Amino acid sequence: MKFSITLTALVVLSSYLTCQNIHKSSFSTPQAADTVQNYTKSGYNWNASHVIEGNNPDSAFTYQVKQAPARVVVPWDKVTPPSTSRRAFLATGWWNTKMAFQASDTTVHTHYMGKSLKFREDQTFDIIQDGKVLETGHWAFDDPNKVMYISCRDTYFNNTWKIHENGFRMVWLGNTDINFTGIQVRFDGTKTPPAGM
Repeated sequence: MKFSITLTALVVLSSYLTCQNIHKSSFSTPQAADTVQNYTKSGYNWNASHVIEGNNPDSAFTYQVKQAPARVVVPWDKVTPPSTSRRAFLATGWWNTKMAFQASDTTVHTHYMGKSLKFREDQTFDIIQDGKVLETGHWAFDDPNKVMYISCRDTYFNNTWKIHENGFRMVWLGNTDINFTGIQVRFDGTKTPPAGM
């Protein structure tokens, strides 16, 4: 009997202490930023798309940052012009977004899904959604290093991207000299125009 009373008291005490720790820590997620931020070093020896401040050692890693990627200047016009075959390959049809992922923002795909890219041989391209051109930008391709240069206003696309290709499928990786986002985007090429075109 005394053992069960002591055990009950310990359970109540540990529950109370756990609740106190939960109230002290913050589980709120920052809202999407209205303005584009710059990448930051925040005192560390590396650049990062999102620097998490603070410490929460008593809980699992649950940080999510819903923030547009930082604005970068993409030197698309400084790259050796792509070969004729590369221009023709990209301009063959439309490139439809199939999925996007980022570990620090698992909802990042909402900024890519439903959008298609239409590359032209003059190194311009359109971002298309629901049959409408959202914007036009410039592109370049560094063939030896397999890096795509995308210059436009939409910071979710505007950057350099390491490319993995397999036929008419491309996976863009946000891991280059100027792209620290860690975003991965898959595009499938098709000769069929997007809906509404």
